[in-house]
Amino acid sequence: MKRIKLSGTDGRWLIISNGILGHSLMVLAAVKVIKDLYPDSYITMVVDDCSAELVRASPMIDKVCIFNRKTDSLSRQWELIKEWRSDKYDASIHFRSGIRNELLAFLGGAKARIGNKLNGSFQFLNHIGTDIKGVHVLEMRSHFMSFVLDQKVKIEPPVLHHDPQAEAEVAQVLSENGLEPGKYIVLHPAGKTSGGLGWSLDLWAEEVAKVAKERPVVIVCAPFEREAVKKAFNGDNLFHLGGSAAFLSEVISQSGWFMGNDSSPAHMAAIWGKPRVVVYSNGPEEFVKWSPLYPEGCRVVLKEEFVEKGLNEALQWLLKQ
Repeated sequence: MKRIKLSGTDGRWLIISNGILGHSLMVLAAVKVIKDLYPDSYITMVVDDCSAELVRASPMIDKVCIFNRKTDSLSRQWELIKEWRSDKYDASIHFRSGIRNELLAFLGGAKARIGNKLNGSFQFLNHIGTDIKGVHVLEMRSHFMSFVLDQKVKIEPPVLHHDPQAEAEVAQVLSENGLEPGKYIVLHPAGKTSGGLGWSLDLWAEEVAKVAKERPVVIVCAPFEREAVKKAFNGDNLFHLGGSAAFLSEVISQSGWFMGNDSSPAHMAAIWGKPRVVVYSNGPEEFVKWSPLYPEGCRVVLKEEFVEKGLNEALQWLLKQ
């Protein structure tokens, strides 16, 4: 596509990524490419409320807009349209596909609206690319951003930043529970995309009972998972902690190790450089797409292996790291 016409020095960009947290993490990696090419660009990122605090911690992001597609009212959507018209964006970059996002960007006055083709659907984009399959999500993002920027780019793994408020909250919670930074394991036993509530809680509970004899285990999950997770995990040396995505990121950054299903917390653990055991349950195509960042620090276990053999060998490896 032709190079985007930018107002001012480096332009005003509307980055639409109101989907699952893992996708927003990878979109932050794509935003870095824009910032590297256009250091003085003004970047607004549109996310679900679950991702907002984590995204705000990034120094690359000038503004965060929250839009929950499934629940936000028409009046909220009208507020966004007026806000975006006032902000005068040169381009909207649609990492989260869908007619509603495209329509809002169109009505919000974004001049160049860039995304991938939706099969069998009318679109409000004026620059439409083609997605690629069977590759890692970072390669997918590299392909898309090469189209957006009209030049070959390679996206590196994302970087996370400490949020001062979350740092203070986590420091207080760790102190109250007698937990020392670097000396506890984080467990995320569920995960929406892995379907963890439906199959893995009892399996993880059995494994954690062994690990907790040696190390404190901090258990994290999404709010909608909390009741089931608390019911499945109880006993000595187990700690249930919950908060925003920024709080979760900080809990993981202060840990020594991570174990859990393939999900956003597992990606955070990779970004923070934690040794980890990650269980993959969604088949070969999803494994290729979401295979571990920094694989040298990760022991991968497939769901079938977990169910049949447990995690003794993988967890022995983890505790030696």
